[in-house]
Amino acid sequence: MEKTIRVGVMPGKITEVVVETGTPINDVIALADLSAAGYDVKVDGTKITDLNTPVTGTTNLVLLAKQVKGN
Repeated sequence: MEKTIRVGVMPGKITEVVVETGTPINDVIALADLSAAGYDVKVDGTKITDLNTPVTGTTNLVLLAKQVKGN
Protein backbone atom coordinates (compact mmCIF):
# COMPACT_ATOMS: atom_id res chain seq x y z
CA MET A 1 0.00 0.00 0.00
CA GLU A 2 1.36 3.42 -0.92
CA LYS A 3 1.61 6.16 1.68
CA THR A 4 2.40 9.86 1.28
CA ILE A 5 4.71 11.03 4.05
CA ARG A 6 5.96 14.52 4.82
CA VAL A 7 9.71 14.58 5.44
CA GLY A 8 11.78 17.55 6.51
CA VAL A 9 14.45 19.24 8.56
CA MET A 10 13.70 21.68 11.35
CA PRO A 11 14.23 24.50 10.77
CA GLY A 12 13.88 24.27 7.03
CA LYS A 13 11.66 22.81 4.40
CA ILE A 14 9.28 19.90 4.37
CA THR A 15 8.74 17.80 1.25
CA GLU A 16 6.41 14.92 0.48
CA VAL A 17 7.46 11.47 -0.67
CA VAL A 18 5.34 8.49 -1.64
CA VAL A 19 6.53 5.10 -0.40
CA GLU A 20 5.17 1.64 0.25
CA THR A 21 4.24 0.77 3.82
CA GLY A 22 7.08 -1.30 5.26
CA THR A 23 9.76 0.95 3.72
CA PRO A 24 12.51 1.70 6.26
CA ILE A 25 12.59 5.26 7.62
CA ASN A 26 16.21 5.51 6.42
CA ASP A 27 15.01 5.02 2.81
CA VAL A 28 12.31 7.67 3.28
CA ILE A 29 14.96 10.16 4.45
CA ALA A 30 17.18 9.29 1.47
CA LEU A 31 14.28 9.74 -0.99
CA ALA A 32 13.85 13.27 0.35
CA ASP A 33 17.57 13.94 -0.37
CA LEU A 34 18.29 14.36 3.33
CA SER A 35 20.80 12.83 5.73
CA ALA A 36 20.10 11.92 9.35
CA ALA A 37 23.74 12.50 10.35
CA GLY A 38 23.84 14.88 13.31
CA TYR A 39 20.06 14.90 13.71
CA ASP A 40 17.49 13.30 15.97
CA VAL A 41 14.89 11.48 13.89
CA LYS A 42 11.28 11.89 14.98
CA VAL A 43 8.41 9.93 13.47
CA ASP A 44 5.07 11.57 14.21
CA GLY A 45 6.68 13.34 17.19
CA THR A 46 8.33 10.24 18.69
CA LYS A 47 12.14 10.03 18.63
CA ILE A 48 13.47 6.83 17.07
CA THR A 49 16.99 5.45 17.07
CA ASP A 50 16.51 2.50 14.69
CA LEU A 51 16.37 3.94 11.16
CA ASN A 52 15.28 0.54 9.86
CA THR A 53 11.93 1.09 11.57
CA PRO A 54 9.30 0.51 8.86
CA VAL A 55 6.70 2.98 7.66
CA THR A 56 3.26 1.94 8.90
CA GLY A 57 -0.24 2.87 7.79
CA THR A 58 -0.31 5.56 10.48
CA THR A 59 3.07 7.19 9.69
CA ASN A 60 2.57 10.76 8.45
CA LEU A 61 5.59 12.88 9.35
CA VAL A 62 9.34 12.30 9.60
CA LEU A 63 11.31 15.22 11.01
CA LEU A 64 15.03 15.67 11.48
CA ALA A 65 15.80 17.93 14.42
CA LYS A 66 19.25 19.15 15.45
CA GLN A 67 20.64 17.06 18.29
CA VAL A 68 20.60 18.91 21.59
CA LYS A 69 23.89 18.53 23.36
CA GLY A 70 23.56 18.36 27.14
CA ASN A 71 26.33 18.89 29.66
